[in-house]
Amino acid sequence: MSRVSIVIPCYNAGDLLTEAVDSALGQTHADVEVVVVNDGSTDARTLEVLARLDSPRVMVIHQANGGPSAARNRAVEAATGEFILPLDADDRFDPTYAAKALAAIADRPDVGIVYCDAMRFGAASGIWKLPAYSVREMVIDNVIFCSSLYRRSDWVAVGGYNEKLRHGMEDYEFWIKLIAIGREVVKLPEPLFLYRIQESSRTTRFMENNATVVDTYAEIFRSNIDFFARHAEFVFEHRFGLYRDVDHFRHRYGKLDRVVERSHWLKSMGRWLSNLIR
Repeated sequence: MSRVSIVIPCYNAGDLLTEAVDSALGQTHADVEVVVVNDGSTDARTLEVLARLDSPRVMVIHQANGGPSAARNRAVEAATGEFILPLDADDRFDPTYAAKALAAIADRPDVGIVYCDAMRFGAASGIWKLPAYSVREMVIDNVIFCSSLYRRSDWVAVGGYNEKLRHGMEDYEFWIKLIAIGREVVKLPEPLFLYRIQESSRTTRFMENNATVVDTYAEIFRSNIDFFARHAEFVFEHRFGLYRDVDHFRHRYGKLDRVVERSHWLKSMGRWLSNLIR
């Protein structure tokens, strides 16, 4: 039986970490180990929770804060499993996720990534709808969440997660590297990953800082320029498709924009509605 190492980077996760670890230990697959990397947490509650993780199936590693890529790399480096399944410290797994993902990859050397549908919980609920996987979609943006099963040997082959990406999208860059070396992707049609929605999270803070977003995507492009060059037609199809959409919007709604601009009352109403939506 193949071992699955569930790797959990943790930074000031508090009690949420307990839920994540419990869902990892509750997998129906018999041979599961859990590797938690404390990435320099300063929150007292998180440190208390980490101190109580007393199980022969759980390994806790402490390091100075280096960001999620460094924490994941440290966890995978220490892992003993043939297969790796990342889990963020505020999320959870369905008990059958590891077993079903392993069944989809174990006898298929061509497959390098297995993921599934995801269910949101917390501040919002329902299925997390992502576009269907294709190389074209991955050239444009990420459609595979971080909690996807892969082989530890592939992590070695591509050099792990890019530790320059301290603010986000390190999973996207990692999947690109696996796809670039020819690995296939399988999606399980079940919501086996539970993604917590919070009012403020690392992802929301990242997306609110335009300069950081630009720097991050530029680093991903530079580090994988051969991949993007090989699929350049997808980049430009997307770019000129956006141009067409903007032109269509201007043609259809341009007159309305001009009417609104001339009306102080409509402009005030627009600002009021915008604030109400926020």
